[in-house]
Amino acid sequence: MTPIFTSHFSLSKSILTLQHPDKQTSDGSDSIFSIAKDGGIKHLFLVEESMTGFFEAFRISKELGIDLHFGYKFTCCNSDEDEKSNHKLIAFAKNDNGCKALNRFYSFINTNKKGAISNDDLSLHWSEDLMLAVPFYDSFIFNNQMIMGNCIPNLSKLNPVFFIEDNGLPFDNLISQAVAHYVSETTPNYSTQLVKSIFYKHRSDCDALQTYKILGRRTFGKQATISSPNLNHFGSDEFCWESYCDKLNTAIN
Repeated sequence: MTPIFTSHFSLSKSILTLQHPDKQTSDGSDSIFSIAKDGGIKHLFLVEESMTGFFEAFRISKELGIDLHFGYKFTCCNSDEDEKSNHKLIAFAKNDNGCKALNRFYSFINTNKKGAISNDDLSLHWSEDLMLAVPFYDSFIFNNQMIMGNCIPNLSKLNPVFFIEDNGLPFDNLISQAVAHYVSETTPNYSTQLVKSIFYKHRSDCDALQTYKILGRRTFGKQATISSPNLNHFGSDEFCWESYCDKLNTAIN
C-alpha cells in the first residue's frame, strides 16, 4: 500500500503542511515531511491540485534525501462543451524532464482551458515523461457509478495505473469491484495500485479538516456548520497517517 499525501496547497483538501521538520512546532499543523522523516519514508508521493507548492516540496525533499514523486490532479472531460463529463486524473512527473513537462501541462490547462482539459487535448499535450494515474475517488468510474456521470475517457495510449482505496466508506467495495472489472475488460497495459490518501495525521484531526473545509466553502445564503457541514461523502476518519500505520501494524511516531 502506497501513502499518497496532499498538503494545504490544495485548497480545502488537507490540513498537512510542507514545512521543514526542523521548523515543525508542537502546536502547529502537522508537516508531511515530519511524518515522512519519522516514518522512514524515502519515496514521497505528493498529489496536489496546483503546482504552487512544487518548488517548496522539491527543495525540502532534496535537503532530506527523499525521492519526491509529484503529481498534479487535474480535471478532464469528454469535450470542451460537455462540462457534465468532468472527472479527475493525476499526472506524475517521471524525471527532471517530466517536471518541465508537468509545468507546461499545468500552464496549458489553467491558461487556455479554464481548469479542464478535453480527451483530445489530453492526448495532444501528453508527454512520455509523465505517468498517468486514475484516482479512486472523483474518477470517471466513481462518477459514472455514483452520480450518473457521462464520463467517456480515451486513455488507451496513456497506459494509466488505477488507484484502489479502502477508507471504510460504504461504497468503497463497490468502486473497487468496478475498477477491477474495467481494468480486466480493457487493454492489458492498465494496472492497479493499492494506495491510501492522507490528508491529516491522526483520526482525531478529522474534525479540524471538516472545519477547514467548511471555512473554505463559505458562500452566500445558509452557512454550513459542524452539526450540518453539507460535505458529500465526508463520512470517514480513515484518511490519515494513523490509519495507514494501523493497516501495516506499525507504530505511529
